[in-house]
Amino acid sequence: MKILRQYQLDIIFLFLAIILILWAFFYALKYLGADPHDYEWYAALPLIAFYLVYVLRLRDKISIGDRRAMTTKSMVYWIMLGISLFTSYATPIAAKDYWSLNVLYLIFSLLLADSYWDFKRMTMKDLKK
Repeated sequence: MKILRQYQLDIIFLFLAIILILWAFFYALKYLGADPHDYEWYAALPLIAFYLVYVLRLRDKISIGDRRAMTTKSMVYWIMLGISLFTSYATPIAAKDYWSLNVLYLIFSLLLADSYWDFKRMTMKDLKK
């Protein structure tokens, strides 16, 4: 498997795994009678830090030649994906109440977009193409 494909799959599957772990943690706290908002960052911060470190280390192994060129068509698809995800964003627990889930989703979106277009090399001139 190419390292770029592994990078993209790790971004997606680790995001889903961390979301499931956090939901289980929040439900367990609710079951025990504690307010999950009070302990939200105790569980989320180490998981988010692990997620960022692991994915960024894997990102450093990708050669520039493996990255895809940004096109207008792919940018339109990416914007449509983002809009559809934000409009249909629903979870078993009200996600708007948990800042850790919002931060994790933002990091996920940026990393996944970066897997298609290298943000380190992108300039305003590239966006006009």
